[in-house]
This record gives sequence, C-alpha cells and structure tokens, in this order.
Amino acid sequence: MIAYLEGSVLAVDEQKIIIKTQQGLGYEVFYRGNATKKAALYITQVIKEKAIELYGFESFDEKKFFEQLLSVNGVGPKSAYSLISTLGEARLRDAIFMEDVATIKKAPGIGPKAAKQIILDLKGKLGTFKTRKESLKITEEQEDYSIMYETMSAFNELGFSDSEVLPIVKKSLETGNFEKSEDLIKAVLRQMNQ
Repeated sequence: MIAYLEGSVLAVDEQKIIIKTQQGLGYEVFYRGNATKKAALYITQVIKEKAIELYGFESFDEKKFFEQLLSVNGVGPKSAYSLISTLGEARLRDAIFMEDVATIKKAPGIGPKAAKQIILDLKGKLGTFKTRKESLKITEEQEDYSIMYETMSAFNELGFSDSEVLPIVKKSLETGNFEKSEDLIKAVLRQMNQ
C-alpha cells in the first residue's frame, strides 16, 4: 500500500497532480491543494475493479478522516474527497457533530440522504468540541462555528457535557442572531433556567 509520496510536481490540473519520486516513478494523485514544484502528501490508495486511485492529503489526520468517511455506507472515494476538499476537515467534523445536514450537502455529489448517513455513522466517533480545539480553523464564513465553539467550550469548562448543552445552543442559533459568544452563552443560560 502506498501511504506517502514525496517528489517533484510534473503536472497539475483542477483535480489531480502527477508526482515524480526520486526513483523516477510518476504517480497520478487526486489532490486539490497548492502544489507547484514539490509535493509531500499522505496517500490513501483505493483499489477498484478496473483502477487503482491515489488520494493525497497534506496531513495524516485528513487521510484518516477520509478513510473514516469511506466506511460510511453509500459514500465512495470521490464523494469523501469532495467533502474534505470543499468543507475542510474541521468544518466537516463540526457539521457532523452538530448534525448540520445543510452544511454537509454543500459538497458536490452529497445529497440529504448521504449527509444523514454520514452523521449517523460518524457522530459518535469524532470526539467533542473540546478535544478538537487545535484542529478547528475558523474563517469569516464560519462565524457561527466560532461562536458555537466558544460557547460549547465555556460550558465544558463549567462542567456541562456537550449532549446537555448542544441542543439548546443549536436551538438558540436557529432562533436568534448572535454576534458574540457571550450573547449566545447568556441566551443558553436563560433557557436552562426556565
């Protein structure tokens, strides 16, 4: 099994690159990152009836998460790769944890049925918000995720479990508009005290 490739980039297109190793072998790899002259990628090798495909990742965690997605009934390698490359590992983990079907469906080739199956199969295997603190990378378009992450972390510090707080946090986010985590924390506390 090929698990890692390092070498010169010979060709790049929208979906694949060709990496030439020091031994002179060229490997075609599904990869949607920035690779110009050199590449060092963790690889998942998928063996099909008529082809062997290589999928490249910048981190070992992405590779392992891709392999977890492959274990979901109805999710093939192209769909799993589309999920990771479109949403990013951290955002996809959060969407699964929060049962956010709408976000998961943003990846090309993923419909509501597949999104629900991914949540069903993987939610219990991904840990909690607190254990993923280092991997969470927030962009401007993920503002709600940042607020939610900070809120969940605050309640974790107070001794609440994710399962106790998450339904209230999700409901508050659906019904209100919060610019800061402090506002969401106050709203959740009000609902808990009712």
